[in-house]
Amino acid sequence: MADYQLIVIGAGPGGYTAALRAAKLGLHTAVIEDRECGGTCLNRGCVPTKALLHASQVWSDAHHCAGVCADGASLDLPALYRHKDEISQTLSSGIEGLFRSAKVTLLRGRARITAPGCVEITGQDAGTVTADHILIATGSVPVRPPIPGLDLPGVMTSDQLLEGSDTLYESLVIMGGGVIGVEFATFYANLGCRVTLIEGMDRLLPTMDRELGQNLGQILKKQGVEVLTSAMVQSVEQAAGGLCVHLEQKGKELTVTGEKVLCAIGRRAYFDGLFAAGLTPALNGKRLLVDESYQTSIPGVYAIGDASAAVQLAHVAAAQGTDCVERMCGGKGSIDLNVIPSCIYSAP
Repeated sequence: MADYQLIVIGAGPGGYTAALRAAKLGLHTAVIEDRECGGTCLNRGCVPTKALLHASQVWSDAHHCAGVCADGASLDLPALYRHKDEISQTLSSGIEGLFRSAKVTLLRGRARITAPGCVEITGQDAGTVTADHILIATGSVPVRPPIPGLDLPGVMTSDQLLEGSDTLYESLVIMGGGVIGVEFATFYANLGCRVTLIEGMDRLLPTMDRELGQNLGQILKKQGVEVLTSAMVQSVEQAAGGLCVHLEQKGKELTVTGEKVLCAIGRRAYFDGLFAAGLTPALNGKRLLVDESYQTSIPGVYAIGDASAAVQLAHVAAAQGTDCVERMCGGKGSIDLNVIPSCIYSAP
């Protein structure tokens, strides 16, 4: 007899939602997680960036509102990042509390699927556990393209940038004018940092309606952000006082400099080391291939969220988690991935 009816690997929005729904439907459920509960959304994405954006907007408003004098106001960046961490930690602890209330077992460690229905854990709760069903909800990680110089000190991903700094950067070059790039450009520009935003396509937010990205680009320029579209980064080099980014824009070679560089060109599905040797799942490009019931090519192993979905959003993962568990329990499924709401936090 298996130890559990369902083992969920990953306690992000997809994983914890699926686990709580499974427990409510009567499944004996465990979640395996080697980091903070809440995944990228609560700890390295949606929630911490909104805490920072709110504070930066207050700072900007106070300094640019007619009739308001903010002389003498100071920016305590370490305190701002501590505030961000406290919010994430509170919400993460809340998820652990929900697990306890629902009698979902939280196992700490890194998971590896060794066979259908069998998971090996290394770390705090080391051992082997078995289950009737295994649900992969391992999320995604930032992409680092093979551009020369991206391994230099000072070139960061969004995860690293969110760890914070003691002082405000004087200048920042952002590679990528999508959601992540635009949100960080807004935050740093609000605080007075000189920001250069580079996008390879002909406009910012290239996956959205053309006029949105074009208008946002114009507004950011008015706010002091240097916006370079149709520009491809060629290399990054160490320079006096920071980093020099070489790029090509419409046949011309340009250089821009910054104290730091943010690589924000997207995220990739993350399931590195999840499958034991000889256990190879079918892929859909660089994501796990799943059927309409979220089952992978390995019997009894399912995948949801960024690990398998084309749309990398927390609420998509959560909806899939609920849908997958309900299908496991005999339901018909209830979500339509052709209509997905989303929001980008910038000003406006």
